[in-house]
Amino acid sequence: MRRSPLFLSRFILSLWIVLVSAFLFLLLSNAPGAVDTPFASISIKAESSIIHLPNRIFACTEAKQQFQCQAKIQARSLDLIWEKGRDYKYNLSNCRASYNGQSVGCQEKGINLAPKLSPIYEITNLGLSSQQYQAIRQKYWGINALMKLGESQLVLIGARLSLAAGVSAAFFTWLHPGALSKGFASIACGFGIYHLVWGFLGGVRFDVVTPYGFTPDTWIQVVNGTAIFAAILTIITTALLLWQRVNRLSKILFIIISSVGVFNLCLLSVSINFGTLSDFFGLAETFSQQRYALMWLVKAISVILAIAAAILLWLHTSQSIKKFLCLVSGFGTVAFAYHFSLFILLLLGYAD
Repeated sequence: MRRSPLFLSRFILSLWIVLVSAFLFLLLSNAPGAVDTPFASISIKAESSIIHLPNRIFACTEAKQQFQCQAKIQARSLDLIWEKGRDYKYNLSNCRASYNGQSVGCQEKGINLAPKLSPIYEITNLGLSSQQYQAIRQKYWGINALMKLGESQLVLIGARLSLAAGVSAAFFTWLHPGALSKGFASIACGFGIYHLVWGFLGGVRFDVVTPYGFTPDTWIQVVNGTAIFAAILTIITTALLLWQRVNRLSKILFIIISSVGVFNLCLLSVSINFGTLSDFFGLAETFSQQRYALMWLVKAISVILAIAAAILLWLHTSQSIKKFLCLVSGFGTVAFAYHFSLFILLLLGYAD
């Protein structure tokens, strides 16, 4: 009987790894920030549509006062030249473009903030046929599919994958509630406390703390240091609760600390995936109109789950610890996976 759930858990985990690997490969192979170019992205205006070009096809050189980039489009050379900015070299100006030796249009269409502040350009008047434009779009289908999705949809895909990862992790933990699961649950509770403390202290305005001798830089250090200390403390207390019995007073204190971590972990995970679940059940418009009520609903769910976690830790039976590990592993994996996906999207230049 145990073989079927074990096979299913491994199959789900393997399927998730395949999906994430394919998604990451698509992102990496077309990433605007994966190659060192002075611009964020280049697109071609083709009649009534836009064709995006991957940055990897451009070979760029940097001179004293200029950037020069070149790419082959339909076996012809597209050449671009910009003047560098004085204070910030990626503050480009005077874009000059030529295609097959003929001057073409080059217009700035905006600014991308990540991974570095750099402009977005559109090339016009290439003089190609509809079939040639279609061939370019098909050749670079990856970047065009990603750009068509846009930042919000890519973030939503990351949320959906994180939700799938959380469900898989909870299922896997139920079948393998060992030392690895306990270690991960402890770290996940620490992650929840870190975000709670950082969010609370980070929300304090600088003009409130400067009268007490803090500069903006020193206050940021205090915020980071306090959040890290609270996270480490939570990891230790949760690990003590899971691995060994402690006296009654310490147990109450440790459970409170761990439960607060679980509360914020659930708050992060549930709020992340309300958009995913609302789309799945066709309630996106309803939720968007009831943001205030939704905020309190998310907090209520998180409180209930935190109380459940506290009860499970207090009982401290093999079954209660197993349920606690499933709860925290599931929500912890969602939070970790989602923040990792955001980091990747920012690093690669798909989000800013």
